[in-house]
Amino acid sequence: MNLNVLHKSKVFLGGLSILIVLGTLLAACTPSDQPLTPSAIPQATLTGSEPSRTATVRPSSTPTPPPLGSVGNPIILGFVLTPEDSTAIEAAEDLAFLLSEDTEYAVEYAVYPDFQSLASGVVDGNVHLMWLAPFEYLYLESLGIVDILLMTNHLGVYSYGVQFLANQQHGFRPYFDAQTNQSTSDHITALQQFAGTRPCFLHPDSIPGYFVPLGLLANASAPTLDPVFAYSYDAIIRALYIQEICDFGVSYALIGDPLNSSDIQQNLPDAQSQVEIIWQTGGIIPNTNLSASRQLPLNIRFLFQESMLKLSNDPVTLSLLSSALSYDVASLREENNSFYDALRSAIIPLELDLSTLTQKPAEQ
Repeated sequence: MNLNVLHKSKVFLGGLSILIVLGTLLAACTPSDQPLTPSAIPQATLTGSEPSRTATVRPSSTPTPPPLGSVGNPIILGFVLTPEDSTAIEAAEDLAFLLSEDTEYAVEYAVYPDFQSLASGVVDGNVHLMWLAPFEYLYLESLGIVDILLMTNHLGVYSYGVQFLANQQHGFRPYFDAQTNQSTSDHITALQQFAGTRPCFLHPDSIPGYFVPLGLLANASAPTLDPVFAYSYDAIIRALYIQEICDFGVSYALIGDPLNSSDIQQNLPDAQSQVEIIWQTGGIIPNTNLSASRQLPLNIRFLFQESMLKLSNDPVTLSLLSSALSYDVASLREENNSFYDALRSAIIPLELDLSTLTQKPAEQ
């Protein structure tokens, strides 16, 4: 064979081989009619110094609440009333309007059916100002959520007391001067003589007619027999007059005298000469107060304290307040937490569960 022909054949075969290889590669790269299954899809992997990338979900925007005291976020003045108290509810609405006008803050009243509902509103920050009875204030103050702003004057006093009574024939020694309307000894000296005797109390839920005198007796280390609950102060006077029911009794003081009630004067005219005061406290039980939530800023508390004091100089405002509270209010004055120290001291020995006691209104 010619060497030139042999060389050309080798070149031709070599070129043909290259074409076959290229054809095979092109066929492999040509897409198939069948789609790739998920397992056949190659996964991209980031290597080297490239950071991984994760989609970031942007937080939804939270609307900013309106400023406290604006129309959209008013100051709430809380009352415990029932739907039947229409006159009181109207007075509460008028009182909120007067406060709003005077302070230029938006003020709305809120009516709650009971103290538990009102207390929940205070805890949740939904009530900013509220009117509280003695045990209600002590309970919320013990939780650290309220402060007193103003005290009401009721029947001429801002706090009232209790007195211990007995029939003269029982032989108890009195420690009370009727001329000065003052006691002449401390409660320990005066009350120890009641140890081992039977009391007449008003009602098991009454602050002046049960809890305070019971606490004072405990303070004086004067345990007594099981009490008789008379359920009215006139009935206590009658029991002491008869002498066969109980040895001594208790009543309110500084806001009147049960011996002067029309029933006693008409039916037991000589009771005043037979039943005497053995000992009497000073103003130990505070009246209803206006308190503020501690969530309310101090400057706003002060503003409403001053506004309410100013408004109370108007007899119309006092009439509205008395109607809203169903409680006669003659005036208001500033007070602080120490005003309750005497009451706290009196009931300490009883270790009362105020959360339970405030589930129902205390009897006066």
